[in-house]
Amino acid sequence: MRHLLAKATALAFAALAATATLSRAQQDYPAKPIHFIATEVVGSATDIQARIIAKGMAPLLGQPIEIENIFGEPGLQKAIRSAPDGYTVGYGGAGTLAILPHIKKVSFDPLRDLTPVGRFVISPTLLAVNPMLPANNVQELVALMKANPGMLKMSTAGAGTAGHFAGEMFIAMAGVKPIVVHYPGGGPAIDAVVNNDSQWTMAPIAGRLPHVRSGKLRALATGGTSRLPALADVPTIAESGYPAYSSVGWAGIYVPNGTPQPIIDKLNAAIAKAVTLPDVRQEFAEQGVEGASSTQAEVAKMLQDDYVHLGEVARSMGIRVE
Repeated sequence: MRHLLAKATALAFAALAATATLSRAQQDYPAKPIHFIATEVVGSATDIQARIIAKGMAPLLGQPIEIENIFGEPGLQKAIRSAPDGYTVGYGGAGTLAILPHIKKVSFDPLRDLTPVGRFVISPTLLAVNPMLPANNVQELVALMKANPGMLKMSTAGAGTAGHFAGEMFIAMAGVKPIVVHYPGGGPAIDAVVNNDSQWTMAPIAGRLPHVRSGKLRALATGGTSRLPALADVPTIAESGYPAYSSVGWAGIYVPNGTPQPIIDKLNAAIAKAVTLPDVRQEFAEQGVEGASSTQAEVAKMLQDDYVHLGEVARSMGIRVE
């Protein structure tokens, strides 16, 4: 009996010690560098936005944030399958989390397999063309594609990305038949249009605005409900004859399921503070996007709502990639 009592006491002390150790780890978090996994190539909108917010969050958390670029689904899988300790953080948005599962066979369920932490940016879609293309507005681009079916190429950052989906929506509404070319990431997709290997693109504005300002791309329209301050002279697609068109992305961070709530709360608080920092706001503005935080509950609802809505759009338009 004494042996059993001693064993039970030892187990109880061990459990208390383990709980105390876990509690200290959560209180001390972060005690080492954090890895952000960006599921895009260097120079893409995803990569640029991740680096801006990471630079703002790192001093607030007291540890460096290292960006790891792992393109596509493998990057997402690494993020959601990592240890739930707050040291591996995924970066994602409407494209990967709310669109891709509806138009391509994937090995994850965004509503079940990860825990959203918070949003940090809103990013409208940009419709841009190579400056040599004789199209100065959306109507002229559509007319050109109708006169030359199967000739003009639209570049994307990959099948199932937000830009691909935005482009397919526009193609369906405009009734045109371009060639859709998928490149391995946002950087190569931009380069393809700059070099006239493809003639136009529909993509998140981050990463494209500097090329517009330098004259390497011509902006024809944006996908939001109102014009962008950075491109005040550029109309929306809705203004350009397609009033039902709307494509505005958002991005946030997520962690593996099972990550302790105090760690999630620290990350969310760091986002909320970082997006108010002048340097972060300025860098986002230079990319044509807007820093915007959210609570954990709000970003979870955004993901849920977009997943349902964009899934309905994909099915109604028959958008599917393999």
